[in-house]
Order: sequence, then C-alpha cells, then structure tokens
Amino acid sequence: MNEHEYYCFLKEFWKVTNDGFIIVDPNGVIVDINETYCEFLGKTREQVLGKPIGEVISTTSMYDVLSSARDGDDNVYLQPYGENDNASNVETHAVANRFCFFNEQGELLGAAAQMSFKERAAAMAYSIATEELNYYKRAYEESSEEDSGFSKILGNSEAMQKLKEKAMRVARKDFPVLITGETGTGKELFAQAIHRESSRRKKPIISINCASIPSELLESELFGYDEGAFTGAKKGGKIGKFQLADGGTIFLDEIGDLSLVLQAKLLRVLQEHEIEKVGGGKPIPIDVRFISATRQNLAEMVERGEFREDLYYRLNVVNIETLPLREHPTDILLYANHVLNALNAKYKTGHLLSDRVKYLLMCYKWPGNVRELINVITSAYATCDSYVIEEMDLPGRLVSGTAGNSVSQMKLSEMMNLHEAAIIRDALRRNNQNCKKTAEELGIDRSLLYRKMRKAGIAIHREIK
Repeated sequence: MNEHEYYCFLKEFWKVTNDGFIIVDPNGVIVDINETYCEFLGKTREQVLGKPIGEVISTTSMYDVLSSARDGDDNVYLQPYGENDNASNVETHAVANRFCFFNEQGELLGAAAQMSFKERAAAMAYSIATEELNYYKRAYEESSEEDSGFSKILGNSEAMQKLKEKAMRVARKDFPVLITGETGTGKELFAQAIHRESSRRKKPIISINCASIPSELLESELFGYDEGAFTGAKKGGKIGKFQLADGGTIFLDEIGDLSLVLQAKLLRVLQEHEIEKVGGGKPIPIDVRFISATRQNLAEMVERGEFREDLYYRLNVVNIETLPLREHPTDILLYANHVLNALNAKYKTGHLLSDRVKYLLMCYKWPGNVRELINVITSAYATCDSYVIEEMDLPGRLVSGTAGNSVSQMKLSEMMNLHEAAIIRDALRRNNQNCKKTAEELGIDRSLLYRKMRKAGIAIHREIK
C-alpha cells in the first residue's frame, strides 16, 4: 500500500468510525476533521476548517498538548451536539486521546485528537442487545405459531403421559425447575414446553449451555459487562443473558458443569433477584424463571463438594426426570416412524420399515436414547436402495446390540397394541395406503381405523414414483 492508497484508506475509515477525529497545525488551526466529530459539535466541515480550535471547542486542551509536545489522555466533558442541542444542561462523557506528530527533523507538524463518545458507544451496545432480544422474540413467536406447549413432545406410553402431565402442572407455577435425565431424552424440549405453558410465554426463553463456554467467558455471557471491564471489552459494554431473559425464562443447560465461583454468583441471583455486570458495581434487578438441566447426579456432586448444597436446593424446587427410551419401549416405533415420515415428506418418498427392522428397533437398548434413534433411522433411510428399509440397512451396532434381548418387559396390552399396529401398517401397504380398502380388508369401520392409526402414530405416505 503506497502513501496515497494509505491516505485514501484512512479517509474512508474516518467516514465509518464512531470515534471523532480532529487534526490541527502547530498553531492550533484545524486542518482536518471527520463527520462524526462534526455531528457531535453540531457544525459542518466548512464551518470548522481553517479556524483556531479554541473558537470551535472552548474547553480544548489541544494548546497544552502542542506547547508541551507530549501525549495526553484524560476524561473530558463536552457539550452534546453543540449549539443545536436543546438539552444543553446534559453532559456527555468522552475519552480523548491527544498526541503530537513530528517530521524526520523533529519539527512539530501539529497534533491530533481521537474522541471516543461513551454515550454513542452505549447506544450502539444497547442497539445490538435489542436486536439480539428481538431475535429471541421472533424465534419464539415463530416456534409458538407452529407448536404450542407439549405438542412437540411425542409419546403415547403411560410413562410418557404421566411425565407430560406432571410437567404441565409445574409449568403453571412460577417455581424453579431442575430437569434431569440421560443424554438424548429431550430435556431442552421439556424446558421449552414448560415455558410455553407458563404465564411468561409472551416473553422469551433464553438458553445457554454451561458446558460449551469456558468458565472465564461464561460469567460475562450470563451477567454482561460494562465498558472497560477487561481488555477487549466492547464499547458500551454488553447486556448478558439474564437481562435478555428479564420477564421470561432462563434455561441453564448442563448446570452441573458450572464452576463453584459462578455457582456462588448464581445463588445470589436466586436470592436477591438482581445481578451485577462484570466490571460494574451497580445492582440491576431482574425477574426471570429458572429452568436448569443436567445429565449428572447433582446430589452426588454435592456430597463430593463439587456442587453447592444451597444452590442445589434453590434450583431443585421441582424435579422433572426425563425417561430413557428403554423405559418406554412402546414409543420406539412412534419415534421411528415420526423421523421416517419427516424424511419421506422432505424427499418425496414413501419408505417403510420392515417387520424385522421394527423388531430389532424394539429389542435394542438405545444407550443414546432418542438422539441415537434419529441417527439410526436417518442413516438407514440414506443407505437403503428399496422401498422398504431392511435389516441390512441398519448400523451393525444395532443388530449386534439386540442379541439376547427381547421385548418381554412389555405389558401384554402394550405387546398387543404393537402387534395390532404392525397388522394395520401391513394392510395399508398392501392397499397402497388407501384407508377405505384397508378398513374393508380388516373388517372394521373406517373411523375406528383412523382412531387406531392415531393411537399408533401411523401416518399416510404414498410412494411417489
């Protein structure tokens, strides 16, 4: 980059920066100024250029900088937007960095000042935080239009029905909730559903994973920070997740990974209903509902001294324990068909599961729960080369993992329902998904067929050729 290109670059930078820049000659006469500074002064470039800086800014320290020929750095108070501002009694904070520059012979060429306007930076930080909050609001409103409450949580088994009923009762009361359970059991789905059924549903739910962010950064994410709190802090500071969730719900996922230092700070928030930003000393009141989740045994962590006992009881007012898939096996085919139907709809196909595949799905222990089930069905769908997904399309771990297992732990009624669902699916396949012909073949009324299909989670998807 040559000198001319560098000069052009600086001029463009002056146009877009939020800082004000001004340059004077050795006598203090203004030789250049950017638009940001002009806007702050309430003057145009033409009104400023060529004038002594003292006539434009009566409180200037630039003459002292020139006479001492050394850098200066101080806090100054400037009139906001000059003579055009109506609120002339209001002061705006700015940080001024002033310095002189010399030629190769050491002769003074002039001085420059960079003004960082705190009020402007704070307004920008507020604008960014507002946009982030609006994002959460839009995401929540869009998801609320598609699904409300517990409709996204599938499960027709007795165990899942009881769990959803408990969660619905809890949702209507504003107590902290601790959701525990294995990985892949839908803890975040329950958190979202509880929020949507609560009195806070018109406000956002703000989620943060305590295990995915380093401890030294997590504090500023949760509580926010003031300008200058640490090296690299944004101008105007940052609003944290707690403030974004004000009036709504904050969901702290993997709460067991929270450090003891942050556990103490979180306990204070629960007790005092206020936060303090990093680098700030002024308490900020907040009104949020706490929903936490963990895959770990917090009670055992308390005994080992890894989790605060007082915080544990504050968070665990109500416990929702999500179920591993092996504890409600009659929902396995419901979930599998739900995933398969979504893939069929997306790719305009009509794939089905063979009876052998259904049996293997039912016999497998599913250590990864629903998340693993989604992976298995998606993988089988992607690799199968026929209309029906067969055993050969399943991952090897699933076939070998069913050896010696059975569905004998199921109740007789559950086994009968499973067998009935398989009969209905086979009849639908033979009749090209025609419900009228299927009902006639099975010798039942069409309305009864529809009820049985809904109960079994059977959807109609004709193969598109």
